[in-house]
Amino acid sequence: MTTKSFNQRKLIAAGITSAGFVALAAAILIQTPALAMVNAQVGVGKRYATSSFEGTSKKYGADEYAASASIDPIPLVPVAAGATMTIQNWNKDDFGSTKTTGSELTLDVKAWVPMVPIITPYAKFSYVVTGKMLVEANADWSGDGTVTAGKQTMSLTGTHLTLGAQYGILPLVSAVLEVGMGTEKIKTDEVTVSGVKIASAGDSKSWNSNSVSLGINVGF
Repeated sequence: MTTKSFNQRKLIAAGITSAGFVALAAAILIQTPALAMVNAQVGVGKRYATSSFEGTSKKYGADEYAASASIDPIPLVPVAAGATMTIQNWNKDDFGSTKTTGSELTLDVKAWVPMVPIITPYAKFSYVVTGKMLVEANADWSGDGTVTAGKQTMSLTGTHLTLGAQYGILPLVSAVLEVGMGTEKIKTDEVTVSGVKIASAGDSKSWNSNSVSLGINVGF
């Protein structure tokens, strides 16, 4: 083999190696959630709660929909702050109601493990700024045996802790899996029947919940 042929083979091998490295790096970058200054996220999932606000401990289930936005204020520091709006459609049979809905607005602090290929794990702490639940039912609200249509308005306070993982599917676009735990208090604000208030604020009861959701995160 001549020196010229040997050098040509070395150049070809080096080119193949470089091309393979670039392809591997590109694949990792595409599948790694990119860090962005602003992120928007939507998700859908389930929430399951346990409480004794009806007198005895019971379990409740809901479909949950969430939309959030966050900002990473300090470049290269893996911490972001934001807010989340959550809407819940609770299982009416769990409440013995005709319809039960809920909503929560939280302020969030999120921290993640940077530079992890493929999947980025994170944790999020949320403080409930305002939480509401509305129960509509045909029930004996006054306790005299008369069944009438009424509404029970309740408020929630407390915190949530969420663990999640992002999987990059496109540059700045990630699939998200989250599991969460809520530690809250629930209390009745008022009960109205035919537009007339028949009960005022009650005592706070524990409202502990667990959740799981899937979503999409987009960075800007």
